[in-house]
Amino acid sequence: MLFVVDRQEEKQNLPVSVTELRAESYSTDGSVVISLRTKYSTNEWRYSIPVECFRDLVIDLKRLNCAPPIQPDKPTEQPRTLLPEVSIISE
Repeated sequence: MLFVVDRQEEKQNLPVSVTELRAESYSTDGSVVISLRTKYSTNEWRYSIPVECFRDLVIDLKRLNCAPPIQPDKPTEQPRTLLPEVSIISE
């Protein structure tokens, strides 16, 4: 669990639920422009992300794929499936 300290108060840092993530284009510096939407907002946010960040993300996803699956809290839930293998094709 992550906490952010703000004026001597502890607040829980909760993740934002992303409902849509798309690669839009390449920027002039070679970064990838992505857009995303979140669960409780109609705004679309655009970010320019260096390609190296995506390589790091793929490494992290592969690391998570090697972790044992999390056991469900309730017996009626389906176990979490592992992510498919992802590869980046470089020029």
